[in-house]
Amino acid sequence: MNKIISLFFILLLVACTPNKKVTKAKSWQLNQESSTLSIITTKNNKISEVSEFTRFKGSISQSNYLSIEVDLSSLETNIPIRNERIGKHLFETSLYPTADIHTQLKAEDLTSGVHEITFDIDLHGVSGILKAEFMVFNQNSKKIITLHKPLIINADVFGLTQGITTLKNIAKLQSIDFTVPVHLVLTFEH
Repeated sequence: MNKIISLFFILLLVACTPNKKVTKAKSWQLNQESSTLSIITTKNNKISEVSEFTRFKGSISQSNYLSIEVDLSSLETNIPIRNERIGKHLFETSLYPTADIHTQLKAEDLTSGVHEITFDIDLHGVSGILKAEFMVFNQNSKKIITLHKPLIINADVFGLTQGITTLKNIAKLQSIDFTVPVHLVLTFEH
């Protein structure tokens, strides 16, 4: 009899429980063809040039963990010998082939609008924590993330000043700035 009563209460509990559809968080993959990652360098205090990384990948996991890996040897300056010198003397790609960006996002960081996000960058054997304002756009099954305000990377923070000095001397320049503005548009898809 007790078994019948227990079974009755279990069935009653199941019948009275609302039928809620469980939605599972989705992961997002970076679409490199619809994304850009570029920097602006300035030499001789007056000549600025845009260079673009051509190989990078990334994702946002179901738990909202953002991870981006940039192939440092893919920086395209439109001058092959300069590409080679930057890889060898600045980034030292034989030792440090990638720059890695990662952070744990909150769910609201992925909603449309402007969000201030703190993230880690592992670059040239140094891990640094940066903060920036990003703008998020939702477009159909895409999430587009771009900088809302410029992000400036200081070469000194990542141990890159000696490499810049070496490049300046090789190219016989008066100066190369130690700060570099970064521009990005990242398109993530399901």
